[in-house]
Amino acid sequence: MKCIVCKHAETNPGTTTVTLERRGATFVFKDVPAQICPNCGEDYLDDAVTGSLVKSADAMVAAGTQVDIRRYPATV
Repeated sequence: MKCIVCKHAETNPGTTTVTLERRGATFVFKDVPAQICPNCGEDYLDDAVTGSLVKSADAMVAAGTQVDIRRYPATV
């Protein structure tokens, strides 16, 4: 897909780090699959990956976790 930020390059498969803040807690997920723009570095996650990250973050908040760093796949 063409990058919607810089509009100059096609994205390539890669991995990225995603930080989510949910209800006062902070979660960092490493090695998340994404499409990355080689020109500006913008990253794009697909719906399934995004859903998985949000589900994991919500479960961690429900368990009382305040800070967590983990590798994808984000299993609780």
